[in-house]
Amino acid sequence: MRLEDKEEDKMKEKNIKSVSVFLISQIISLFGSSIVSYAIVWYITMKTSSTVALAVSIVCTYMPQILVSIFSGTWGDRYNKKYLIMIGDIITGISTLILAVLFINGFDSLLFLYSIIILRSIGTGIQTPLENAFLPLICPEEKLTKVNGIYATATAAINILSPAIAGLLLNLIDFGYTLLIDCFTAVLAVIVLFKLKYKKTIFFDERLGAASAFIEGVKYFKRHDFLGKLILFYLLFYFFMSAPAFLTPILVNLKFSDSVNALAINELVWSLGTMLGGLLICSFKELNKLKLMTYSSALFGAFICLLGTADNFILYIMFMLCSGIALPLFNTSNTILIQENVKEDMLGRVFANLNILSTVSTTIGIIIFGLIGSIISVDKLLILVGVFIALLSIWVWRIYRRNEEGGF
Repeated sequence: MRLEDKEEDKMKEKNIKSVSVFLISQIISLFGSSIVSYAIVWYITMKTSSTVALAVSIVCTYMPQILVSIFSGTWGDRYNKKYLIMIGDIITGISTLILAVLFINGFDSLLFLYSIIILRSIGTGIQTPLENAFLPLICPEEKLTKVNGIYATATAAINILSPAIAGLLLNLIDFGYTLLIDCFTAVLAVIVLFKLKYKKTIFFDERLGAASAFIEGVKYFKRHDFLGKLILFYLLFYFFMSAPAFLTPILVNLKFSDSVNALAINELVWSLGTMLGGLLICSFKELNKLKLMTYSSALFGAFICLLGTADNFILYIMFMLCSGIALPLFNTSNTILIQENVKEDMLGRVFANLNILSTVSTTIGIIIFGLIGSIISVDKLLILVGVFIALLSIWVWRIYRRNEEGGF
């Protein structure tokens, strides 16, 4: 074997080890945060039984993420993404520890709880956009599909396990001690990630201020025709996807059963479907991402339509499972396309901006479809939304055809 080949093999092996370390650390971090997030929501629900209190917690969860993402993308392109991800985890862990100590000592104030939710949101706003931006810097391009599929599968599995574990812990121990779970997982995730060897080698124009760098990231969408159309499609998809995301529990309650078990089955089957979709992504050896986005968005739209037409709960659950399988196929192919087509020195800002825009798009969708849902029946609304999502696939097919013809 030539010396050059040996060096290339060593580099690939090193990259795969780095990716494994990164995935393990982020899965550990996500698991702890997810358990505690469910515990917080349920604690507020049980303590107040107030929709206003829950609405305030949702605002505290998402607004700081949006605001800090304006800066975190620039920080990610300017500084070492590995350390910034660790800082985000540390902020989440320390703020949760403070809340745990307060509650263990009897200071069970909602004001304290909301304040810590804001701090946790800031940590998440730093960490989350940079995960996707950091991955292509350490992962071989031919492994991106499999690695993203593994992470999607792990995320879905966590979504299945976290509610059950959070509920079990709240039944066994006090809320304050339940919060310590996220502290332990944050410390463990930081220790694991610290072992990943990564040195920043990407140039960043230090003359740019935070605001100018953010604006430069927004302008990048406009200059990159293919990327701009791809992200616009993604935002429209998530706008319509917000409808089934929050209307399906209402549909189950109104059409099939008002029992807690039926709602739990609804959420469980959805998470199981997304896990199966992630596993399916991992099995693909060769993948045309634009084609997969076309097919998965068409299938997702079709199954959302079928959810609205289902007359019995078993049929409804089958359609829910299939729509869950289709979603990670869409999300993962879109993420990989961005990772492959964005310059390395812009990855942080692009994913941070995408995080901001998708959160805003989803929030607007929830508000609009919530208002429309009070005018027309939920099942009819889901049918209309499914049709619009399926029609969007025609647009991404045109993007695919133009890309194949060298139009971008």
